[in-house]
Amino acid sequence: ASQPPPFADVRHMMTTQHAMGTHIQNEDLAEMHRERLSRSKGGSRSTFSLHDTDLVLVEQHGRCIGSSLWPAAHHLARYMEVWDIESNLPKGFTCIELGCGVGLPGMCAALLGALSVDLTDTDEIIPIAQANVDANKLSKVVEVRELDWALSPLTVTYDLVLAADVIYAPECYGPLVRALLGSTTRGSIVLLAYQQRVVSDDTFWDEIAQDFSMELVWSSHPGQLPPALEGRLP
Repeated sequence: ASQPPPFADVRHMMTTQHAMGTHIQNEDLAEMHRERLSRSKGGSRSTFSLHDTDLVLVEQHGRCIGSSLWPAAHHLARYMEVWDIESNLPKGFTCIELGCGVGLPGMCAALLGALSVDLTDTDEIIPIAQANVDANKLSKVVEVRELDWALSPLTVTYDLVLAADVIYAPECYGPLVRALLGSTTRGSIVLLAYQQRVVSDDTFWDEIAQDFSMELVWSSHPGQLPPALEGRLP
């Protein structure tokens, strides 16, 4: 008989991570990006320590928004390390990262014992994500592939779904919800690192609440919730 997935004892769970609890309009997001580009053109290399292993992070500042590491992805990766320490994650799980950017959370999943990890993003991000996989010699476990939520519906399900800072464009809410539904089944866990940027993202949370249960597992501002999550969590 086939073995149940590692997280089979957990129902659909949307765990949310609050990176910053401020209202930032989309035009402000664009301004933040322009400021970042003006301060740091070109490429850079840094490291992220996970347990006793250093992950090399290659960034290409100025190429596009997803080619740099954003705080929510860093917070999500750090939470995964704590989660593993506290829960001793079962090995051999399958994982996908949606909107992976440089791919830090997904690569952390590989180091934490994933059987396979799919890093997915739009075509312009694929080269930088692949560069990070190659720099860390993770190609036996991690595959980088193009995925446009609006054009390519997901039909393969995973034990663990990761996404960091992907809720900022209202036109993407529907495709993102469909991607989450298509990549999960009973027993899957979604770790979603969330920074509220627009007031209008209530629509996303309304849609998610129809199919997922939600739990706040970590916040960089303890005791505070983004307004969009008030009244939505147990």
